[in-house]
Amino acid sequence: MIELPKDVRMIISMIEHSGFEAYVVGGCVRDTLMGRTPDDWDITTSARPEEIKKIFVKTVDTGIKHGTVTVIVRGQGYEVTTYRIDGEYTDGRHPSDVRYTRSLRDDLMRRDFTINAIAYNDSKGLRDEYGGLGDLQRRLIRAVGDPVDRFSEDALRMMRAIRFSAQLGFNIDGDTYKAIIAMSRGINQVSIERVQTELTKTLLSEHPEIVTEYQQTGLFLEILPELNSLLSSRDAQKVRPLLKNVPATKPMRYAALLSPLNSDTAKQILKKLRLDNATIDTAVNIIKYSKEEERISENEYSVREAMYRLGPRLLGQLFTYAEADINTKESVTGLPMRSRRIHLNTIKRYCDEIISRGDCVSLKDLDISGDDLMSMGLSGPEIGETLEWLLHIVLENPKLNEKQTLLAMLDTK
Repeated sequence: MIELPKDVRMIISMIEHSGFEAYVVGGCVRDTLMGRTPDDWDITTSARPEEIKKIFVKTVDTGIKHGTVTVIVRGQGYEVTTYRIDGEYTDGRHPSDVRYTRSLRDDLMRRDFTINAIAYNDSKGLRDEYGGLGDLQRRLIRAVGDPVDRFSEDALRMMRAIRFSAQLGFNIDGDTYKAIIAMSRGINQVSIERVQTELTKTLLSEHPEIVTEYQQTGLFLEILPELNSLLSSRDAQKVRPLLKNVPATKPMRYAALLSPLNSDTAKQILKKLRLDNATIDTAVNIIKYSKEEERISENEYSVREAMYRLGPRLLGQLFTYAEADINTKESVTGLPMRSRRIHLNTIKRYCDEIISRGDCVSLKDLDISGDDLMSMGLSGPEIGETLEWLLHIVLENPKLNEKQTLLAMLDTK
């Protein structure tokens, strides 16, 4: 018995009272059976889209071409999709045509994995046509029917198998895994944006270390050769435990994944993956300033410079990452990293003292403004350049951050 949300139960009931079948299906059923809270509830039905639109007052044609209508109940949308049989897949993602069917079994046959091919409603209970319940109990990712057919339909399903393995902590069925290896070159048909989405979900999962499976199956050999080389090198042994120890955020996990690389190479890979600029900038800076040659020197001037250059948010993330890196290395080697830990604690202590004193660490903290410089006859780029010059003087000696003192400096410049 699955406890359906009231609105979902109402939608199914209205469809059934109109003479059709309707079930919740896919990830919401899987997650509920695993004791997880579903993100959303997808409904599948024998009713055609035009029939659904007659049953409900408010609907939106969100995917009418593929049989999906969104039913709006109290401002919340629920996707209702007609049972269908997909035609031939000519591009490794989209069926050339879609044929509606009145058979739930036929509809479940086109789904990717058995654990996602379980349906449920209150009147009929669970409908498990392809052994998904058993695979849930065995903690197994297995393709519905012939895995070669499923991966031919949508090559991204190969990455999804690995991603589900990482998210759920499941193993991948032997035949399904062999099919991934055999068909791995098909991933070339998939857009880099879709690849990045699956990779990101894998990295943010409870088992981010499973990312190495993308290399071991050959999926990254051609589409991400630089990352493939990294994951096949000895450095991968350092990356796997670090991934588990850093917080589950995109910048942290991508920084850990690419940590053996220099920041320029890491940036190229992140840009190729079409990640957002905020993630790229943060991850690249974490990688850059984690390198020994770029570490902040143990003096207040260097710390103030870092606080200005990186900002408090990025500096805090850098400290968190450094702590995780130290803990990882100590756990893997069994050796204490006393000098690294002392260095980190020293820098953090300087930061706390600087903040506590209220030292100037940014342009807005300067006791002089652009308006002051304009009143002295400065204009254009000269204003910004002068403020930067004064800031670096004050970063070196915070006591000089007094308006009259700064104005006097300008007279001697």
